[in-house]
Amino acid sequence: MFLPGLSPGCFSQPPALPVTSSGEEGIWIQDIAVVSSSRLLVSDFTKDTLRLVDSVNGGNVSCVCLPSRPDGVCLLQDGQAAVTQRVEQQIQFIRVDGDTLSLDKSINVKGPVIGISACDSHLVVTYDYPGRVETITVGGQVIDEMDNEKAGKQVFKWPYFIAISSSGDIFVSDCGTCTIIQMDRTLRITRTFSSPMLKQPFGIVSVSTDQLLVADKEGNSIVALNLTNGNVTPLLGKAGGIQAPQAVAWCPNSKKLYVGRDGGQTTLSVFKVRNEH
Repeated sequence: MFLPGLSPGCFSQPPALPVTSSGEEGIWIQDIAVVSSSRLLVSDFTKDTLRLVDSVNGGNVSCVCLPSRPDGVCLLQDGQAAVTQRVEQQIQFIRVDGDTLSLDKSINVKGPVIGISACDSHLVVTYDYPGRVETITVGGQVIDEMDNEKAGKQVFKWPYFIAISSSGDIFVSDCGTCTIIQMDRTLRITRTFSSPMLKQPFGIVSVSTDQLLVADKEGNSIVALNLTNGNVTPLLGKAGGIQAPQAVAWCPNSKKLYVGRDGGQTTLSVFKVRNEH
């Protein structure tokens, strides 16, 4: 379910969602993936874990230790998740069996992999340095790739997060060039979005056919990017408790936006679209 374009004032703010156990120190959340309207996957950079979080009542449901620090996480269609590990230059697959997480196979990739998203039966991944985007099979075979050399100019510097629209377009946030890059399924670059209001784009999520939400870490805001005209509109800022946002996830069923900030935290910020929208 995708919404019409979101606008300032369309969100209410329920209480923050606890993501740690009682008495546990704050964790560094790298990425968030929605499993269902009641479950989230959270990659914990501090403790080298992937957590399954109760998005209704809060707290950990399950947790699995990873070989090294995780970055991006995405849900696959077959009851699995995939987590990137830039230090190991690996993608670790996780079995999601109800409320239980367990390690599955891992694959090696060619570089410090960070962002990840599922596109049909394949994976789209980003690499930190040199900046590169690839489409790969779940076995690690490269199908398509795009880098500055192929683009014929510097497009990528630090490409991190990935969003895929309902039409299959691929969007990558680059916090080095402060742009959002749009590509088709073959990774052909079709458009690059820039704006003075995109100071340091990190997490991105598609909420409609013509709109992305972007976590602007340096700008301390969540902004809406209109894909039709390229306009950038602030939606949430410091007044809503947004500070150095890094990870975002959108649940279309509950119409909730989850935001994780840079640094140690014990909760996620939650924003819900008002019923009248």
